[in-house]
Amino acid sequence: MRFIIFLFIFCNPLFFYAQESDSIDYDIATFVWMDSIVITAQKSGFDIDEFIEMVQKDESFYQAFRNIRTQNYSSDNDIRMFNKKGNEIASYQSNAIQTYEDSCREMIFKDQKSTGKFYKKGNKKYKYNTAKMYDRLFFTQGKKCKKKNTNPSNPKAKKGMEKYVEELKKLIFKPGESIDVPGLKNKTAIFSKNMIQYYDYRIESKKYEGDLDCYVFTIEVKEKYKSQKKKTVIKFLETYFSKEDFQVIARSYTLAYQSAIYDFDIDMNIKLQKVNALYVPSFIAYDGWWDIPTKKPEIARFKCGFSDYN
Repeated sequence: MRFIIFLFIFCNPLFFYAQESDSIDYDIATFVWMDSIVITAQKSGFDIDEFIEMVQKDESFYQAFRNIRTQNYSSDNDIRMFNKKGNEIASYQSNAIQTYEDSCREMIFKDQKSTGKFYKKGNKKYKYNTAKMYDRLFFTQGKKCKKKNTNPSNPKAKKGMEKYVEELKKLIFKPGESIDVPGLKNKTAIFSKNMIQYYDYRIESKKYEGDLDCYVFTIEVKEKYKSQKKKTVIKFLETYFSKEDFQVIARSYTLAYQSAIYDFDIDMNIKLQKVNALYVPSFIAYDGWWDIPTKKPEIARFKCGFSDYN
């Protein structure tokens, strides 16, 4: 299967389908380290178990990505491909401007430039799967209009790659759920009884970018298990929740796994901003590589900055 789907599905609201998280039948709070401010907040009604459940069921992060489909905005795009020695071999940069009117969105591109063999010889088709998926997720090609009277697709009816897409998306929007993918499955259930032994959990009070008061929930593989690459998939996960409304403000991930089928190591950093009462993405950064049988390994970094929302 085309594992590159795994790298980008995290940011694609088109494939999202909300599902209920598995219930926790034990006190997760006993495994969570809290700083003094959070401990004090408990006396005023802050409930750790309810907070963990909110982390699992939160949909505000997903909704922020849906919001950009109905916005006018600009994005600065920078994709860079590398070889195994770390040398840059191809790149693409552009400024994309999306307009939204009468339930339809279109995008024009300015200042496009590329280096190396970013495209296939003789045409403008992308050479790299990373670029194909970036286009699929962040670019609007042609005029796209919202369909009326459509119902959410049933993920149980999906087969093959589409089924994997429906499962893998949970890693970004619903961290903590099991995914029905061979070899990974329950390793993503970071709150389950079988997985808690591998993680340290923390809740702290911090200011986001020195300004906004947030609760920060962090999950990290314990030091003694960091060298055992097959034990876990989510190596690090940090989420900032605004204390005002518990909206997700930012999230960072490290995802890695090594087996005969999959071999990947990915870092992602995603930031949101509030525009006219709506939360929308402001910045996305990706740095990672993947390798699977029959496909050439791809090492890529990309950044996407969003601005000029209206």
